Amino acid sequence: MDVKSLYTLIAAADCGSFAEAGLRLGVSISAVSLQLRALEEETGLALFDRRTRPPQLTDEGRDFVARAREVLAHWETLSDGLSRDPAGGVLRVGAVHTAVAAALPAALLQLQGSRPELSVRLATGLSHDLEEQLKRRIIDCAVVTEAEAQSEELTSHRIGSEPLALIAHRSIKGRDIRKILESQPYVRFSRQARVARLIESELQRRGIAVASRMEIDTLDAVVSLVRNQLGVSIVPLNAGGDPLPKDLRSLPLGSPPILRHLAVAARKDSPKAHLVSLLVEALRSVYANRAAA
Repeated sequence: MDVKSLYTLIAAADCGSFAEAGLRLGVSISAVSLQLRALEEETGLALFDRRTRPPQLTDEGRDFVARAREVLAHWETLSDGLSRDPAGGVLRVGAVHTAVAAALPAALLQLQGSRPELSVRLATGLSHDLEEQLKRRIIDCAVVTEAEAQSEELTSHRIGSEPLALIAHRSIKGRDIRKILESQPYVRFSRQARVARLIESELQRRGIAVASRMEIDTLDAVVSLVRNQLGVSIVPLNAGGDPLPKDLRSLPLGSPPILRHLAVAARKDSPKAHLVSLLVEALRSVYANRAAA
């Protein structure tokens, strides 16, 4: 029994099919099937019911998968040479778009300096989508807008906060946020985004009615639309990210400002918890340094 077979088993269990497991691992379906058949012969266990399509884990297969996760968690924690592992030496990170535009690049550079052998695979998405990928073990951790409720499967580590602010073209005068929002078209973040729900809640609390004709899910796109005088918006100001273009201005949403909290989420049983901790430390360091600057 080798580590590669255990990773193949877990991939098949998480993906729900040999085909998807093969895509994740970069091998053929037949290679996945042969590895798992060899593992069954070696252990004397019927791990999959092959009478179903796709093959489903048996009860003893589910028990074995749970034990395999524990073995790999210990193995990865104790082994400093992750590059020897066919699925190791890789940290799969998901992040909301605003984090990629702000602190994440500097944190990854810091992480690369301390672990030069580590490869990072980065994907972007909305917070709730990234958390679903975590639950399905498609990614190892995610930089997300912090959830209000704790998950039974996931753990959350706050790394920093970003103030919400109104952004507008400099041709729009005045400092009355209500007047600006109610007199101008409003560019809305996608309502599926967690930060959008925070913004909408604050608008409702203040009784501010906005006229929205555009809805989009990335900060860069929102900023571009506002720059082209297609409306105003409320966004999280990137902590240490690129400054707003000179033809835009911002007004804080409240005093003290309303904050969007960012966190790194990961599975509680993650076998790469030690690498996630390094990323958390790097991100906290970046946010702390930029807050003090």
